[in-house]
Amino acid sequence: MNIFFCGGIPKSGTTLLQRILDLHPDVGCSSEENINFIANNFIKLHADYNQKLLIRAKRIGSENCPLINQDVFIKSLFDLLKEIAIDRNKGKKFFGISDNHFLPSNINSLLSYFNKSKIILIFRNPIDTALSTWDHNHRLYKDEKFEKHLDLLKVDNDLNIEKYVIQRSKIWNEDVNKIFNQINKNKDDILIIRYEDLCNNKTDLVLKIFTFLGASIDQNIITNIVQNSSLKSMKVNSPNPNFFSKGRINFGYGDLPNNIIKEVLEICEEGMGLLSMKLPKI
Repeated sequence: MNIFFCGGIPKSGTTLLQRILDLHPDVGCSSEENINFIANNFIKLHADYNQKLLIRAKRIGSENCPLINQDVFIKSLFDLLKEIAIDRNKGKKFFGISDNHFLPSNINSLLSYFNKSKIILIFRNPIDTALSTWDHNHRLYKDEKFEKHLDLLKVDNDLNIEKYVIQRSKIWNEDVNKIFNQINKNKDDILIIRYEDLCNNKTDLVLKIFTFLGASIDQNIITNIVQNSSLKSMKVNSPNPNFFSKGRINFGYGDLPNNIIKEVLEICEEGMGLLSMKLPKI
């Protein structure tokens, strides 16, 4: 089967990528999955089941109680992911799973298990990624009145946007390095794209994405995808238009002082270099 995975660091344009993929008539890529939820429950189930085996063996005085290897549960997890992809994308030639948490940490495992699968990863500059997360959590707090949304933004118990951007940028740089340590082993099966390029040169990048997957690049299909994945179009067609906000790609200019922008660019110089992101002049 033609299975692929897509995602990236949250608030990097992963939703835009997922919508673009799902707009293709031969490609199914439903809304984001929560693989970590399933994986954590599989890990717990494995530990709990082995504990039950030990308790039962002790009760009956058994001298031999072989425990279940974790690989058995991992294989079952991946089998389930395959069935989820098929079930959510019935009738499609290419089956996609969109995920921003499990995928970046398990690239090699997924490519090893799913023979001939492919991965598309999207990245966005660290400052606008952090600002987008800041805005998103504030919107969630406004809508849901759940204090945890704001707690996640606090640094040293302080709700300060400059401190938050600096902290998140340090994490961003670490995450990019971790991801690239995995990517180097499977370069041919992974496509790296930048959110900024998707905004500035969408048609060419959409062509590149579907060529990578092996899907049709008929001109009418590509034109339709480009038109229907605009920010305006997605807002109009969404039951939650407030989710689609500014789509920043300006490295925080106009939102943050220049000294904070400069500090973040220095922190993230290595990660941005791995992504061949051009450093703006300050």
